[in-house]
Amino acid sequence: MNDALKSRDIARILYQSVGNDNLATDKERDFARAVNGLDNVTKIGISDLTSMKMAFSLAASTDPYAHSPAYYALTGRRGLWMNKMAGEGQEFTTFFFCLHPNLKDTVVIFPPFGDQPMDAIAKFLHDVRETGMSFRIGRTPRDWPLEEIQTRYPQIRASRTTESVLDWTYPVHTINCADLLKREGKDYARIRQTMNKFLRSSAMTRELDFNRDVGALQSLAQEWEAKTNHYDTYDLRTNYFNYLAKLAVDQQDLHLRGLIVSVNGQDKGFSIWEPESNGGRTANLFASQVSDFDMTNLATYLTVVSAEKMIEEGAEFMCLGGSETTGMDRYKRGFVPAMSTPLDTIELSVPPDFEV
Repeated sequence: MNDALKSRDIARILYQSVGNDNLATDKERDFARAVNGLDNVTKIGISDLTSMKMAFSLAASTDPYAHSPAYYALTGRRGLWMNKMAGEGQEFTTFFFCLHPNLKDTVVIFPPFGDQPMDAIAKFLHDVRETGMSFRIGRTPRDWPLEEIQTRYPQIRASRTTESVLDWTYPVHTINCADLLKREGKDYARIRQTMNKFLRSSAMTRELDFNRDVGALQSLAQEWEAKTNHYDTYDLRTNYFNYLAKLAVDQQDLHLRGLIVSVNGQDKGFSIWEPESNGGRTANLFASQVSDFDMTNLATYLTVVSAEKMIEEGAEFMCLGGSETTGMDRYKRGFVPAMSTPLDTIELSVPPDFEV
């Protein structure tokens, strides 16, 4: 978010334009029934993503995922809602919240857009105080003092912590695509060697057709999952990629793009990204997975050729997102980020008798 005015504009568009469909949930049914009965809460479905994209096009951010409709849909695929609060005059505050994709009975609230972030969260917590759920504010920038909500509302306890499950456990890394393609200097030595190796190999890429290639994508995702134990407790599984493909097919206005890489005629991996749409000219990379772990640096090759496509589409930067593990963070740092954004989670404790 680059200034308060754009934040208000985003809140206004979200408040007025989003919320004409439903996204079914399958767990935490009591909570879902409670929030679905609130006048100021709207269930978010795939058809709402276009309006969200329009709103987010107003702002660039050091956390590009925070302005990505596809990211909210992916993280909130078990249930995603938007809370609306109208203030005086033309003041609106909105925020998204979802059922945690990994933890039971847990709600993730994303940082609000608009003029009254703490009041909006407090009112929501009051409305759902008797549901017995755990609440946390996720993807919280270091310069957003949202934990100070407890100063204004002493019954709330708010504690800023390092995320331990979702993709902002480690900082969000954004790379300069042109620098990656030039690969000048010692920091890019490993990537230069990798690209020289694969340019002499039989590795090839083709554009991913989500209608035609969904079977290949599922097969590669399942093969990748069977070979790794890095994400046993995390939210990077075959159903993540299946949902990503569903978004690409069902909501073509998102213009999700992708590549499949093959070696010796055999499919070995895929990448999927959301083209730039936010004024910061940043494309969001959501997946870059390879199924052949014996082929050293194939994932690096796939990421670099994806950056080439992103530049062709008009992007200047590629957001690699954050990471859940030290190893994945080290791998992403190897692409020499132009910007790294640390994010936190704020754990909330709300008594059942909380009043605003």
